[in-house]
Amino acid sequence: MNLIKNLKYGQIFLENLFQYRKKKVPLSFLEVWVGQTCTLKCRDCCHLIPYVKPKLFSVDALIEDCKKLFELCEVDFFSILGGEPFTNPDLYKLIDFVAESDNIIDGKLITNGTIMPDKKMICSLKKLNNKLDVRIDVYPGRENRGIQFYDILSREGIRCTLLRHNVFEEMRWKKLGGPEQKLIPCDTAVEIHKECALNACHTLANGELTVCPRGITSEMVFGIEKNLWEHIDVKCLKNPVWAKAKIATAVSRKMYKDYCRYCMGIAAMNPYSIQPGIQIGSPEEIIR
Repeated sequence: MNLIKNLKYGQIFLENLFQYRKKKVPLSFLEVWVGQTCTLKCRDCCHLIPYVKPKLFSVDALIEDCKKLFELCEVDFFSILGGEPFTNPDLYKLIDFVAESDNIIDGKLITNGTIMPDKKMICSLKKLNNKLDVRIDVYPGRENRGIQFYDILSREGIRCTLLRHNVFEEMRWKKLGGPEQKLIPCDTAVEIHKECALNACHTLANGELTVCPRGITSEMVFGIEKNLWEHIDVKCLKNPVWAKAKIATAVSRKMYKDYCRYCMGIAAMNPYSIQPGIQIGSPEEIIR
């Protein structure tokens, strides 16, 4: 099956060589990680962060990767995450880059509000001039800290949103599958990928570009060997025409990704929803 799949990728690559020789690759959404370190251990984290080794990424290298991608791609929406992005003390550098970049029109910075921004960070956030929305995710039992974070930003006139993850059904997460997730049949993975809301969540982390955030951590959690059609080493992108074809092939929605076989997807066919922010060791609460 992998041989057949990779042959199809080769065909898609040849088509993209022609299609993108004179234009950029459209990326509707680019999610950028500044690390895989978090202050919480959400058992059902869609990024699988609690199950990988904590690590902060070089923001300087990340900025260079972003510059290269902007030469090759049209990015509509720019998102900054972690883990928890405020664990990286150099986050302000990326925020300053966003403020000065003509390639970024709108986006968001997602935080759990547990690390209060210092004066340097506040200064950088104000330079954004509301270009990014700072979204503060507040989970049951952690409301006070998130509200304090929101109040600090609001007083400074910084664009921000307080998202309360209450127990109402519409605010529940999909249960995608943790480290215990069993291998899903290829045919099922194809169907999951077609419907999944994450199949255009293009993610850049530590020099690697792939379609879905779970693609970054799945090798560490499930021991999946990375398919080089699906994982792009940004530093190796040299010839612009070849590079654009490679990116367009990696993010193609025509093919499910190898790591889709360890995920139930954010799709209607996934019947399981779960209360957000349950910490590892807390009682399980699944709604079917």
